[in-house]
Amino acid sequence: MNESGEIKYHEQDGYPDKPAKRTQEEHEWVNQTRRFAKFYVYRQRGYETVDPLSNPDRIVTAAMAIANLPADTFEDYFGEFYQQMRHDAGEAAPVVEVPDLPPVTVPRVEQDIYLGLDQTDTAALLEDLIADGALEAVVRTVEQATDSGGLVSRIQQTFASDEEIDTSSVAETFSEGVIEAIGPVTIRWANGDRDEAVTGESDGAVPDRHPDARPQMFGRAYQFDDLEDFRHSLVRHLCCQVRDCYITMGIAPPEDVRIQGPGFYDHIGWYSNHDFYQDYHDPQATITDWHEQHTPDDAYDLSGLLEST
Repeated sequence: MNESGEIKYHEQDGYPDKPAKRTQEEHEWVNQTRRFAKFYVYRQRGYETVDPLSNPDRIVTAAMAIANLPADTFEDYFGEFYQQMRHDAGEAAPVVEVPDLPPVTVPRVEQDIYLGLDQTDTAALLEDLIADGALEAVVRTVEQATDSGGLVSRIQQTFASDEEIDTSSVAETFSEGVIEAIGPVTIRWANGDRDEAVTGESDGAVPDRHPDARPQMFGRAYQFDDLEDFRHSLVRHLCCQVRDCYITMGIAPPEDVRIQGPGFYDHIGWYSNHDFYQDYHDPQATITDWHEQHTPDDAYDLSGLLEST
């Protein structure tokens, strides 16, 4: 593999070398291998080889930050997203008008999230959080939280793993320092073999680069009574995307990320249509395989990433 994450060649005897001779399952095995190779180089060497929006570390960082935002800041960032979701459920006026679509079409609500991870203080804090396991602990916190009011306080407690960190100040510093910008609400839907989109107006400029996270939610899949309930759903949804990153690399997610529910929109079809994937997107499904048997011992090793930061 080169430094850009492209695989030049590899030797194996598990499937045909010529793509035209592979089964659908064998094609996905190859894709899993490519995804994991890029992830491994990123984790062990610190190169930006992981495809944009598929980096589990960045997505879970966004989830942690969102969970800790002050209520007024969260509403400033995601209030229109919340309103559009309420519209999808038939309970509010739309922020973004969508043309009449066929009944079978499922439009999804998206919003780009940009993280300011180039700031020295934030990067140093992120190292501590990764080393202490706090980024993965947020997933367990969301899974256990049954009341929206207790969600943020539980997540703030995960920062207490280091006695030298002031828990009361870290949550605010982390959340408001990490999130650099939020893009406008976008509605996207499938139209044959391509996607169509309608984008709302943005209150400010967004960075000229790929976003670090992009929630993809649709109203009929979630239930929430207020903005704090929506925050819980949003954080959990991003945690499900983290799960998807690992599953589609063919390895088991860390145990704290083994939760069920819709994550990446495209993955719902993969899980539904590929026999070698189970219904991870379905909260009611019985999951018997998290791909532990294919997971290398050092799959979660962050040492290379921390050394390169």
